[in-house]
Amino acid sequence: MAARELDPEAIQEYKALIQEQLDHLDGIIPRLKKGEVLGRLPAFGQLDASATARTNYQTFHSTTWDNLQNLRVSLSGMMETLQASADQSDESDDAVVTDMTNYESELGG
Repeated sequence: MAARELDPEAIQEYKALIQEQLDHLDGIIPRLKKGEVLGRLPAFGQLDASATARTNYQTFHSTTWDNLQNLRVSLSGMMETLQASADQSDESDDAVVTDMTNYESELGG
């Protein structure tokens, strides 16, 4: 079985990419809040089709809001998982160094 290695630089690069996506979402999501630029219901008028258009828009807005919130949660979870992997890798490396040091002192002593 091949040994698995964790590349700390690759983890940091991936975390930076995810953070860029989170920052981008943080710029969009507030504009979708009620009363903000993208959170205002357009004036659809009084025509017969206006009620349908209004309902369709509200459904679309709600779905978009939920999807962006879910994406944000997923990206945040990815960041936590990557950090935990990096932390465990560091702990593992430290344990290996300690074990090797102990082994070398047993051989020499």
